[in-house]
Amino acid sequence: MKFQKLSENKLKIILSNDELPNSQSFDDFVSDSSDAKHTFLEILEKAYDEVGFNTRDYKIKIDASALKNGNFVFTVTRLVKMKKNIKSAKPKKIIKEFNSNYAIYKFDNFDDFCNFCEFATKIDLYNLNNFAKKIELYLYNNNYYLSIYKINENFSNIGKFYSSITEFCRFYSSKDLFICLLKEKGKLIIKHNAIEICQNNFINHN
Repeated sequence: MKFQKLSENKLKIILSNDELPNSQSFDDFVSDSSDAKHTFLEILEKAYDEVGFNTRDYKIKIDASALKNGNFVFTVTRLVKMKKNIKSAKPKKIIKEFNSNYAIYKFDNFDDFCNFCEFATKIDLYNLNNFAKKIELYLYNNNYYLSIYKINENFSNIGKFYSSITEFCRFYSSKDLFICLLKEKGKLIIKHNAIEICQNNFINHN
């Protein structure tokens, strides 16, 4: 967990997936629930202790960003001062943080990729053809690389996708140069929508 005071009224909080409190998913954490609000108030108290960012008696706005490398960024903006106790605002949206057209994840083996696809099925992560224009799986140097091209930042389950995939692999690159290397020297294992194809063909649905 990292705190960066951007200005007198703005704070950036960076959390890894492992640091989400009480084993919460990202979707749970940004939900408008009393548990989520209580948890975030505790984080703001810690921010006050570490960097002196005071939100007590202030109205605040929180913007949530899910990064492709599995981390999450919360930007807290302090607004007008309130007479009553602070009320935590619900994060309004997840925004795309990378300029590259690609997000590439590295799996150690094909089983790990299949395990992710199976988990995605269990948490109802479907219709990934709406998530990106193209999702392809490559084999290169005995590792499997999932190349995701042109992510739709308005995809309804984008937070769920980012928070779950990093349980099975790691974010590797967003550089166009590496995808060129994969295309030149790697082997294309599954083209078009690799996740959905794996869900339909390599997973036991019993």
